[in-house]
Amino acid sequence: MNGLTPIRTVRLIGAMIAIIGMIFVLVSRVLTAVLAIATDAIHLALARYSNFTGRIAAKNFAEDKQLLAMVKDVNSLLPTAETALTVILVIGILVLLVAVVCIAFPKQSVHVLVALRLLKWDMVEPMEGLLEDEEPAPATPLSRRTKIAIAGCAAGVVLLVVLVAAFSGFSESQKVANVESALKDMQEWAAGYVDAQKTFFARNNDIGGPKSLQLPDTAETDYFKYKVTGSRFVAENKVPLGGCAAGNKWTVSSSTKGFFTKELVLYRSLPKDTVCAKLTPEFKNIGRHKKNAAPEKP
Repeated sequence: MNGLTPIRTVRLIGAMIAIIGMIFVLVSRVLTAVLAIATDAIHLALARYSNFTGRIAAKNFAEDKQLLAMVKDVNSLLPTAETALTVILVIGILVLLVAVVCIAFPKQSVHVLVALRLLKWDMVEPMEGLLEDEEPAPATPLSRRTKIAIAGCAAGVVLLVVLVAAFSGFSESQKVANVESALKDMQEWAAGYVDAQKTFFARNNDIGGPKSLQLPDTAETDYFKYKVTGSRFVAENKVPLGGCAAGNKWTVSSSTKGFFTKELVLYRSLPKDTVCAKLTPEFKNIGRHKKNAAPEKP
C-alpha cells in the first residue's frame, strides 16, 4: 500500500498542529518582550510627570497635558495586554500538547478523529489493518510527503528552541536595562527634591515640606517607593536590584546652619549595603554643580 495511511495522516496533522503551536508560543514571547519595554516606558513617563518639573510641564504645556493623558490611557490597558499574552501562551501550549498526543498515540487519535467526523477514510481493507501502518513488503521507505512533514516538524522544533533561547537572553539583558532605568529614575526623583528645596530656600530662607515644595508626600513605582517629609527625601527599593536586597534606602536630608545668615545644607546618604551603594556611585553628587561640588556640604 502506498500513499497516506490513517497513521501517517494523523502524524502529518500532528506535525502541522505542532507548527501552529510553535507560532503561538513564539508570538507570545515576542509580544512579552515588547510589552516589557512598553511597561517600563509608561512607568518612567508617569514617574517623570509626578515629580516637580513634570507636574509644572503638565500644567502649563498643552503637549505635555496630551502626552500625560495618552500615557495614562495606555497604562490602563497594560493589565488587559498581560492577560491577552497569557491566553496566547496557554493556547500555544495546549496546541502543542494536542500535537504531541497525535504524534505519540496515532492509533487512538485516528479513532477519535473518525468518531468526531473530523477525519474520513475510504478504504477496502479493515481499519485495524491500516492502523498498523505496515506495508506488505517489510522495510518499505517512507513516502516523500511523510519525509517532508517530519523534516518540517524537526526544523520547526529547532527553530523554536533557538528563538526561545535568544529571547531568554534578551529578557535577561532587558532585566539589567530595567534595573539601570529604575536607578536612574530614582536619582531623578532625588534631584527633583534637591532642586525644589533649593528653590524654596532661595525664596523663603527656610526648609519646605512636601506641600510647600509641591511634591507628593508618598509615591511608588514598580521598583521604588518614595517618601518626602518636612526635611527628608527617602527612596526605598521594593524589589531586589541585581545583588541589592529589597528594603535599602537612599536619603537626602535638609537642614540649615547660621543665625543671621542662613545656609542650606543637604546631606545625601547611600544605603549601608555596599552592593546597593555601588549601584549609584554618583548619588552623593546629585544636585551639585561640578565647580561648586567641593565647597558644598555632603
